[in-house]
Amino acid sequence: MNTTTRRIAAGAAVVAATAGIGFAVAGAANAGTLPVTRPGEPTIAMTITNHTDKPEYLIGATAGQSGQWVNAPQRVLYPGASETITAVAPFSNYLTANAQYKIGHVGPTANYEIENMKGNVNTSMSGIWGPHAQNYWMSHTISSRYPNVNVGFDQW
Repeated sequence: MNTTTRRIAAGAAVVAATAGIGFAVAGAANAGTLPVTRPGEPTIAMTITNHTDKPEYLIGATAGQSGQWVNAPQRVLYPGASETITAVAPFSNYLTANAQYKIGHVGPTANYEIENMKGNVNTSMSGIWGPHAQNYWMSHTISSRYPNVNVGFDQW
């Protein structure tokens, strides 16, 4: 193998390794990859994206009675930013994760909540209420079900 061939091969190996690391990091926020005590225990990965022009300020959050945070909500979610909140429920068969944010300093409250239990994965308690709530709206997409739930929330 000549020097040029070795350099090309080494460069290709570096590119492949870098891409592999990037894919591994991108997949780290998936509920199916979170630590569990026993197989089949519920996990949640909830991605929230703030599409508004105002920061969202955390006013409350819980991983439910049976859960614990792996990655708790940020104190401030700035305009255009996203965060992924993760939680697990050791020795349980259900998990509910909730994060409430005030939109701006005096705006409405955005409640992001996912309930994860066998036969019932839902976001029914999610929504926006309070002053000027009609100026905002929220959508969600549940991409995987019990026991490893992945949900994305977009708020405009």
